[in-house]
Amino acid sequence: MQRRFSVAALGGLVATVLATAACGPATGTSVGGAADTPEARVARFYRGNTIRIMVGYTPGGGFDTYSRLLARHLGKYVPGQPNVVVENHPGNGSLKIANAVYKELPKDGTIIGSFNENSILLQLLDRPGIEFDARRYQWLGSMNDSPSVCAFRTDSPATSFQDLLDGVEVTIATDSPGSTSYDTPNTLNAALGLNLRLVTGYGGTGPSRLAVDRKETDGACWTWESMSVTARPWFESDPPTARVLVVLGDMVPSHPWLKDAVPAAAYAPTPREQGMIMAMATPSQIGKPFAVAPEVPEERVAALRAAFEQAVADPDLLADAARFHMQVTPRGGAEVSERVGRILSLPDDVRAALKAMATPQ
Repeated sequence: MQRRFSVAALGGLVATVLATAACGPATGTSVGGAADTPEARVARFYRGNTIRIMVGYTPGGGFDTYSRLLARHLGKYVPGQPNVVVENHPGNGSLKIANAVYKELPKDGTIIGSFNENSILLQLLDRPGIEFDARRYQWLGSMNDSPSVCAFRTDSPATSFQDLLDGVEVTIATDSPGSTSYDTPNTLNAALGLNLRLVTGYGGTGPSRLAVDRKETDGACWTWESMSVTARPWFESDPPTARVLVVLGDMVPSHPWLKDAVPAAAYAPTPREQGMIMAMATPSQIGKPFAVAPEVPEERVAALRAAFEQAVADPDLLADAARFHMQVTPRGGAEVSERVGRILSLPDDVRAALKAMATPQ
């Protein structure tokens, strides 16, 4: 039987529908009925989208390798499971991409920057080319906590750290100011009065390693995480062809290849010199960091930070790292941010001493 509605009943029904539409969807739901939680909003944004990790160096180096390791596993932990790719944009010691992430590239959470942690020190020292405030980056985390070290051929003039303290001159293969290979020995000279003669122009750890192998220089300095992998033959040969004599910082990691090393900070004559050493040591404790722009929405940053922490603990990622002798000693975004603030809040006398350090010798 066909139903009939009275005019009054029909009017009441229309009024109810209009009133419901005016009120909008119930709290906590979207128009489609799905829960409108931060995770749901983040998932809707990233689903079908692509995250680009922008690396400030050429393919094949440490920053590129760690970025690709992360990219293989990050996407499955980001709500919406976006695709994650790596792009290389080298230039100016990675400052090109650091500036671009901060100023120019999309600020919606689809761009992650991978650039040298020593760029924080460059900001502290008011070096040219800095177009960012590292305190304002939203740091997702870092992949390495590894001190910088200096290794010397066993047939070099210095066979112990005491030799270095006594003023024995040795040559060091370095890149340019702002690089770990340059700033580490330069700081040791300024803080401890060592006689390390810096030879510039070796663009990266590979050329520096070859310089030592060819006896063009007596030694080189870079992070232990990198040296223990890329210079393994130095320490594995019998007898070893090189030994680490000094670690930048206040402690020496437990490792048989570091049995001859001493912590530089223990020999600093005053708090100012100790502060100089610790200023240079701190960035390597947040090595291979990842950051997004200050304007990225908070809920997307929270999701990316959580995804980073899950990815770096993923057994599959750790297995991939082990296959290539890569160390993964991560720190979360909050801890990276704290250490960045610590570097940029150093006392004025330490900052002045760092700024006064000699540039190319």
